[in-house]
Amino acid sequence: MSLSENLLSVLFSIQGYSIKSISECETRVVLHLTREEGSICPHCGSICSRYDSRIRELFIGSVNGIAVYCAVRIYRVACSVHGVVTEDHGISDGQKRYSKAAGASVVQYTRYLDNVSTGKLLGLSSSTVYRIDREALGDLVDAYRTGFAFGSVLSVDEVAYKRHHHYATVLSDFDQGKVLWLEKDRTCDSLKRAYSHLSNASETVQTVTMDFWRPFEKATRETLPDASIVYDKFHLARLLNRAVENQRRAYQRDLPEEERKIMKKQSRWILLKREKNLSEQNRSHLEELKRKNEPLFIVYMLKESFLSIFEEDRLVDQAKVMIDQWIEQVMNSSFQQLKTFARSLMKRFRQVLEWFEKPVSNGKAEGINNVIKTLLKRAYGYKDFDYFRMKVLQRCGNIMEMATHEG
Repeated sequence: MSLSENLLSVLFSIQGYSIKSISECETRVVLHLTREEGSICPHCGSICSRYDSRIRELFIGSVNGIAVYCAVRIYRVACSVHGVVTEDHGISDGQKRYSKAAGASVVQYTRYLDNVSTGKLLGLSSSTVYRIDREALGDLVDAYRTGFAFGSVLSVDEVAYKRHHHYATVLSDFDQGKVLWLEKDRTCDSLKRAYSHLSNASETVQTVTMDFWRPFEKATRETLPDASIVYDKFHLARLLNRAVENQRRAYQRDLPEEERKIMKKQSRWILLKREKNLSEQNRSHLEELKRKNEPLFIVYMLKESFLSIFEEDRLVDQAKVMIDQWIEQVMNSSFQQLKTFARSLMKRFRQVLEWFEKPVSNGKAEGINNVIKTLLKRAYGYKDFDYFRMKVLQRCGNIMEMATHEG
């Protein structure tokens, strides 16, 4: 192997070519390639006579931030079986204007960087990076869709991907902590479409954890009738905190303005904190709250007593009795916001109790949502939902394993 052939093979993963000449400018380097081997029909692999040809420039990599292209003569061959067809030249797939190795390289960069930064590192425009990234990721997603791998526990959540309440349904594997699929909207049909990509899901999936969103529950019951639905305890805590906050606002609304400002400053965050996380200063404020505003202190203690039920391993029957007692205590109080939460709890009582048999939560899904939000900030949002799905699967899913296997 000559020096130029070795250079092409090692740096740009191109075999069978040698460098004839090199031309360069400030923004790019072009390697003019040549080869001695004959042309082969891409369908039957037979060596054929060349029919005609044209010169194409293909992006093959980057050196020190300067884009490197190759200029290669690509032939059409006259095959006795398949007629006139374009040869398989081995550098790129089909009509793509970049090599296979370059496409894989761009995808590795864009996994952690935005397209503008990737373009600056590789010497490409951001639009070129977008085009390569979208095509390469599309190929990986197509390969990924033919063989979903998932466990027995799934997580369902939603994430806002655009302003003005544009949501996406996120389906994740609980054990892997990986996104399986995304669908636009957060409707019953959107989750059904996500489930449709999971072959034999009704036989494999045993548990689905989610929040209180009714369309998700309906889609899961219709698609996976034998799976247990477990409500996320962190979502329960969030809903209860919201009720506590609304109760505080309702209580302080009737106070004089000056007293209301002082009360908001001293009690707002204390009421939302767990007792075990209170600092010494927080505890002194809590004691003051107990003396001056006993109703808010009772609200706080009710919140703590409910959340403490989920902190220990309990039998379902024991948890049922404790939650029943808590609901009764709230319904006998004058706290309207907590009563609203208690009524919602009663409607979903069976799913809430499922947590004590299968203590799984959407904690990993919430962590995934934080990564997705970082992706959105990095790209300043996505106009193309299909591309957004690819980027989430690239960063939070398993499609990069396809790139590794192909490489």
